[in-house]
Amino acid sequence: MAEIKKDFARGNRISEKRKKLGMSQDEMAERIGICRQALSAIENGGAFKTQTLEKLVSVLGTSERYILHGNDTDCELITEVMALLQGMDELQLRQCLAMIKAMKSVSIEK
Repeated sequence: MAEIKKDFARGNRISEKRKKLGMSQDEMAERIGICRQALSAIENGGAFKTQTLEKLVSVLGTSERYILHGNDTDCELITEVMALLQGMDELQLRQCLAMIKAMKSVSIEK
């Protein structure tokens, strides 16, 4: 049986997000439905099930993409935009939509 390679960077991302939220390993483990030892193993680069990944995403308020690959910029920006859009009335939403469509049709060099 082949040994599964540990992903220490992924474990560090999970640990950092947990600490940023002010959660102990015990608290987070309880929220995602695993024991503290299992969470410790995950934070030390161990593998986990798809169901655990889904719960990690929910509890940590991040994306699968960030947990697995470390890239969450798009997700954070979209979350921020969504939060701003929630307080708008229909006219404001339609104006934003028109602006987004116009911006998407224009090619801007970085």
